[in-house]
Amino acid sequence: MWEPVWASWFSRCLVLIISAHTSAVSSEGDLRPCDKTDYYYQYTECDGTGSRWRVAIPHNPGSCSDLPPPTRGTDCSFSCLAGKFLEMSTQQCTPCVAGSYSLGSGLRFDQWDAIPAGFTSLASFLDAGPNGEDIQACNSSSWTPQGVYLESNRDECTVSLVYAVHLEKQGSVSFTYQYPDNNIFFEFYVQNEQCQEMAQTDDQKWIKVTNNGEWDTHTVSLKSGTNILYWRTTGILVGGKMVKPVLLRNIQIEGVAYTSECFPCRPGWFSPNPGSSSCEPCPSNTYSVKGASSCTSCPEHHYSHEGWAECKVRPPCSEKDYFQIHTACDSEGKVSRTRTFHVSSTLTPFTLTRT
Repeated sequence: MWEPVWASWFSRCLVLIISAHTSAVSSEGDLRPCDKTDYYYQYTECDGTGSRWRVAIPHNPGSCSDLPPPTRGTDCSFSCLAGKFLEMSTQQCTPCVAGSYSLGSGLRFDQWDAIPAGFTSLASFLDAGPNGEDIQACNSSSWTPQGVYLESNRDECTVSLVYAVHLEKQGSVSFTYQYPDNNIFFEFYVQNEQCQEMAQTDDQKWIKVTNNGEWDTHTVSLKSGTNILYWRTTGILVGGKMVKPVLLRNIQIEGVAYTSECFPCRPGWFSPNPGSSSCEPCPSNTYSVKGASSCTSCPEHHYSHEGWAECKVRPPCSEKDYFQIHTACDSEGKVSRTRTFHVSSTLTPFTLTRT
């Protein structure tokens, strides 16, 4: 009960201490006045009335003087609409620029070159051996980033992907997944800040198996307050056969208080207009870099598929790429044998006719 109040007063006291220290140093060293590049704004913790303060935090305390004074912040339940972010200097909702997007009161994780900040992968063994050797074997077991998705473990270890988020209002979490092998257990559950598991139905906790190569989406409602999210997998090796891993992508969380920045579109995607709530994949034979507002055509003799971040060299055609057809007889009783190449973005199609 006292922690939020304590955190709120601690944040305010910290700002006052920093301001006092800056003023003291200024009087001794005659420091220059701070400009906008010397500090950033941050909200204090919400108090019991749902109020908070906006304070200026110096990047390097003592390097300048006259920080802006604390200002009453927006209400703790305030959030911007999708496509906008909260500009902290004005405390106004501002449209995202082209090449970026915002969910307003949500978070989205769709780039998996590395496990994003805030996520943790924890491994254990359900039935450890007498000497703990199984626990040691699981130390290297983990969810693994693969660029556009996360891949689960393939062994008999139990591996949990964990993410904690604080919601100011009721929200939800949804994620897209592939789960083609029921020889691996895949469950999703939520705990509160006391590490107590929230009530869920079996359909919410145990994830439905998908067909091979098929993506499905799972959505669970979340309560306001702290929610600790767990994606947990455990492999069951039958006859030494390796299991197919679970693939996870596009995690989206709704109900956060606000976002103070827009997210750039990932490579291969773009948003052409300001105020976008999502990005679009680049069409075939085009590509884009991170944060693009448009896609660039591939160079001559190159190709790409939808959503690619780069183009590849178009390989030469071979006999495997065409089939033969014969036309009807003409007035001279002759037929044409035609080699028709499959239409493909990876090949340069053309037709060769012989009589």
